Amino acid sequence: MIEFRSVSKSYGSTHALVSLTATIPRGATVGLIGPNGSGKTTALRLLTTLIPPTSGDIIVDGLSVCADPSLVRQRIGYMPDTFGVYEAMTATEYLDFYARCGTMEPAQRTAIIPTILARVGLSDAGQTAVMSLSRGMAQRLSLGRALLHDPDILVLDEPASGLDPRARIELRTLLHALHDEGKTILISSHILSDLADLCTHMLILEHGKTIAYDTLANLTRFAHLQSITVALTHPAPAIVDVAAACGYTAYATPTDPLIYLLTGSTLAADRAALLRAVLTADIPVHTFAPQEAALEQAFLQMTSTDQHMQELPHA
Repeated sequence: MIEFRSVSKSYGSTHALVSLTATIPRGATVGLIGPNGSGKTTALRLLTTLIPPTSGDIIVDGLSVCADPSLVRQRIGYMPDTFGVYEAMTATEYLDFYARCGTMEPAQRTAIIPTILARVGLSDAGQTAVMSLSRGMAQRLSLGRALLHDPDILVLDEPASGLDPRARIELRTLLHALHDEGKTILISSHILSDLADLCTHMLILEHGKTIAYDTLANLTRFAHLQSITVALTHPAPAIVDVAAACGYTAYATPTDPLIYLLTGSTLAADRAALLRAVLTADIPVHTFAPQEAALEQAFLQMTSTDQHMQELPHA
């Protein structure tokens, strides 16, 4: 469905994306993950023809983003990471505005807009001012805009950013339904637990380079070491040194500075020694739970340690 062919994007001497090569099958849901500045948004903007590649090409259902950008756009629904709108618009007017931009005929707009509002759970909000919608409702409306022309491909840049837990669940349920309809979906997000629930494939980027691209099952097999989740009651960066002295590597999770992932020996005796050392060091442990390898562990092991050490909490 989508083929990145040695795609690079540079701004002067800054290389935002370097020789990205990946083939995305029809119907896949692909998560793009990586630290800030890794090239995720650049990759999505290249795919949606918002910016041209410096070199290489992207083939979308047999069409080149370089040679056939207008035809590529017809196959893609794009949900950017910002929600721009005229303040006085209602939800219905918002969708009508974008349908007009796509040269949709009046009769078609009249028919499709109520359908889209129902599809994203906003049937009762058609006459509500967009600026008064909750963050979750606004995100669903933005997704509805991307669905107006019933594209085969959806490209979503941080769709769950700023959402509360209920809104995230509602959005995730909607994306599951779109996947089941056969849509090919690319999602950039920092919320790895959501991606693990949604995605069939993962593309990991760092400093503009591809670290890994594979099915979710294959990538999580990479995290073959014992993983232990340690939750603290208050910040204690000393856990990094204590874990290292016991032969474990400790990472602060990207989403919660009070939760650490420790990877190392699978032996029960070594885990017990680690726990004793942590408690002896007066580190305020709330929970200490060994677990199966998962996406977070694979991500942290594949990307550079220095990037994540910058995220450690400070006392």
